[in-house]
Amino acid sequence: MNDPSTERLYHRAARPPWREILSHRWSGTRDWSLVLRDADGDYFLLGVPGEPEEAGAYVPPPDEAAAPGLGGDYAEVFRVDVTEHEDTQAVGLPTVYGRESVDLWVAWWVRDPVRVVRTRTLHGWHMVRTHLTSSLHHLAEAQAASGNGLGAPEIMQYLGAPQHLEETGLSYRVLDVRLRDTGEELRLGQDEGDGVRYSWTTSRRGEYEFCLQALRAGPASLAALWLLRHPDQVRQVLDWAVDHETLLTPARTDWQEELASLLGTLTDQERKEISYLLRDRISALGRPVPGVPL
Repeated sequence: MNDPSTERLYHRAARPPWREILSHRWSGTRDWSLVLRDADGDYFLLGVPGEPEEAGAYVPPPDEAAAPGLGGDYAEVFRVDVTEHEDTQAVGLPTVYGRESVDLWVAWWVRDPVRVVRTRTLHGWHMVRTHLTSSLHHLAEAQAASGNGLGAPEIMQYLGAPQHLEETGLSYRVLDVRLRDTGEELRLGQDEGDGVRYSWTTSRRGEYEFCLQALRAGPASLAALWLLRHPDQVRQVLDWAVDHETLLTPARTDWQEELASLLGTLTDQERKEISYLLRDRISALGRPVPGVPL
């Protein structure tokens, strides 16, 4: 992790320009680039601009400077750090369970060394964090306006690709979204009390369906789910199951009681017709029926 208060993206070289040019060419390094400025204010670049291979296809930065020559008349020489840096931004995401604290792991790098020197961007993480904060707020507002929530999948979808800060020559992308415990964080969206619709994202539909099935399955399913989330409370769950046996055991039905209840709702004529049908059926089985000769 870098300390943004002390990390500098470029340093003014003390050696003569020609020696810096030869040093860079002989070293073959990709960790730093050489930016030179002549007396007329024109800039020259020696070295490949920083662009991590896994960040995607390389896109040349705008206004790409020409390579310097050994015989040039240069007034200033700068060594620019073009390695990839990693920092984190704490974010609070709204969910139906309350605020979810996460860390956004961010990779950032110098995409245009000349632009960094020209704009005197000494500390890159401050610029990246400012742009990231603005992007997150815009993303949260757009998701809310469309009736969707903002979670880790949405952040990775929109900010996982390289984001270019053309005005300063920097680029960044979100590498990962991880849960965190405590600390200062950027709060996005609205709290649960302002509306549940901001909390349910597309990625949580499966979680919703699972909870719905657990509720439909009844108290036994909910008790098992509780025990799964709290395995240290086996005794409490067992005590609850014993005290609420009627909830966990389906009620037994007595067909005779149900039939008697049904007959009680019939009219006299309906009961008489059923008694005739029942008498004929019993008689056909060879059983003696009162009033019917064998």
